[in-house]
Amino acid sequence: MVENKSTTVTTKIITTERLRMHCRVHGDPEGLPMLLLHGSFGSSRWWEPLFALLPEAIYAVAPDLRGCGATEKAETGYTVEEQAADVAALVESLGWQNFDLVGHAAGGAIAFEFALQQTNLLNTLTLIAPAPIEGIFTPIDGIMALAEMQHNEALLRQGLSLLLSTYDRSAPGAQSFFEALLADAQGMATNAFTGMAESLNRWNRFREAQQVTLPTLLIWGDRDPIIHRDAMTRSLIAIPGAANLDVLRNVGHSPMVEAPLALAEHLLEFITEDYDAYAEAREVAAGDFNNALQEARERAE
Repeated sequence: MVENKSTTVTTKIITTERLRMHCRVHGDPEGLPMLLLHGSFGSSRWWEPLFALLPEAIYAVAPDLRGCGATEKAETGYTVEEQAADVAALVESLGWQNFDLVGHAAGGAIAFEFALQQTNLLNTLTLIAPAPIEGIFTPIDGIMALAEMQHNEALLRQGLSLLLSTYDRSAPGAQSFFEALLADAQGMATNAFTGMAESLNRWNRFREAQQVTLPTLLIWGDRDPIIHRDAMTRSLIAIPGAANLDVLRNVGHSPMVEAPLALAEHLLEFITEDYDAYAEAREVAAGDFNNALQEARERAE
């Protein structure tokens, strides 16, 4: 396990015009801003293993999305569009003008919707095993199974295990971390269990994808049991700004938990390219990360 030599993760409540949002925060507030959006049945806790590998020069903020974690449990608003509006309100409250946006799974759909509406605010967009940009159909029996997970712990455990199919729970601290993720999922708002799946049945941005020309990275684990490679390939073809599909070998649906070091390498290499913005901050971030990465590799030998 890689030790975190940087500061610990802190939490804060940010009140926007739409919600009171609980966020996990890491890094120097004066550093390069990065916003990370979790997927369905998730919370900001899912980003903690990645946070442990990010340099201080990156100011990473991961919110609990609507109805998740410790964020306000609203009764409605669990569509892709409404949650992208939540993100826009959060960004406005943060006062950010240029930042890197990262989205995982359903959070990838939210990130993509935000990118369509607020491209001018983004430096880069990274989509990790995102929901397909043409949406994804969940039949009624699947929706019913998602709803049942709120009251059926065994079924919820099975679902989370699928999302973390290559996660080694025998590693020190891994099982307790899984239990914390489970507790977060159990505490979701009722409509959060089914809202995103129902929304993704209707959501389709394949045609609009041609508008996304900013630097975009697609990341996918080749053992992902949820998102198939053909869906990733369609996204790669449809998004003009997406030049690469980075494939993580022997990794499942959730690289930030299953393979945080591999994810950090790909993510940091991408965002520290010079895209004519924050060049000095990116150089510092790249240097700090490379030093930390080398130390981690030496400890692992």
